[in-house]
Amino acid sequence: MTIEEYLQQESALRAGVHFHDGVWWKNASPGSCQPLYPLQEIPAGSARPRFSRSFLRYSHVVPAGDAAAGGGRTKTRLLIQGENLRNYSLQNIADRKRRQAINKAVRCGFKTAIIRDLEKYRRDLLDIHITNADRNRYGLSSQWYVEHEEEWWRNFSREFSLPGRDWFGAFHGDKLVAFLYNCLVDGTAVMLTAKSHREYLASDPNDLLWFDAFLHYQAMPECRRIDAGWAIPLPPTIDWRKRSLGFEPVELPIFESRRPAMGFVRAALFCAKPLLDSPVGQKSKRGILFHARTLRKRLENEGKGE
Repeated sequence: MTIEEYLQQESALRAGVHFHDGVWWKNASPGSCQPLYPLQEIPAGSARPRFSRSFLRYSHVVPAGDAAAGGGRTKTRLLIQGENLRNYSLQNIADRKRRQAINKAVRCGFKTAIIRDLEKYRRDLLDIHITNADRNRYGLSSQWYVEHEEEWWRNFSREFSLPGRDWFGAFHGDKLVAFLYNCLVDGTAVMLTAKSHREYLASDPNDLLWFDAFLHYQAMPECRRIDAGWAIPLPPTIDWRKRSLGFEPVELPIFESRRPAMGFVRAALFCAKPLLDSPVGQKSKRGILFHARTLRKRLENEGKGE
């Protein structure tokens, strides 16, 4: 699909997005914005989100020829592209453990296929969401899925029905144990969502699922690259797994504007340091303590790179 088609679909799906200066924006974190399609190239200074949504900062990718206008700043994106995509194969995955994991999943009887009949796997998909929420303890809780099953299924079915979306599943017999949800946008295969059933993780179905999905896009002449998102320099992160599957860090030129309010945020985080470093703060994986700890770590990493 084109970027315009993708943005039309996503803007109708996602909460909290807004259109301003000719660009669809989303909140990357409270008070911070980026384009709804993160790889959208926007000339520096030509567009900005609403101040009320980006009172801390906003950023976006700029065209390569406009890098100087962005102050030379870059941000790391994890991609498989060029020769790495054309030559992608099990033998060419450098990480031996990842090759072994893929082979292990095959030996354990897992198979992958595109999911076409959603209703058939409703119970399996619910179990995947519940056990995934219990394991990660991030985002919606497992209890939410139990109490709001009809709402979850209605939203899930709506997204599944959208054209141009690819839903890959890992199966053990007739049971769906993991899924990977992507779409091809203007030559870029965008990895959107991956979830798996906790009880099957030890057999590595996810590695086989990702690998087979990459081969699917490799075979498509129109696919130029596979995108796994921005590198995340702090836990919880699965960057190590993405890199072990062949994704490489690519520095993309960006424009970033930091608002004056960022100074107050830094001061507040400094005052909250005892709480954030306490056992309670360190164990939190959702809510305000988690978001505050995440923002602090990101600011610390940015400071080291300046």
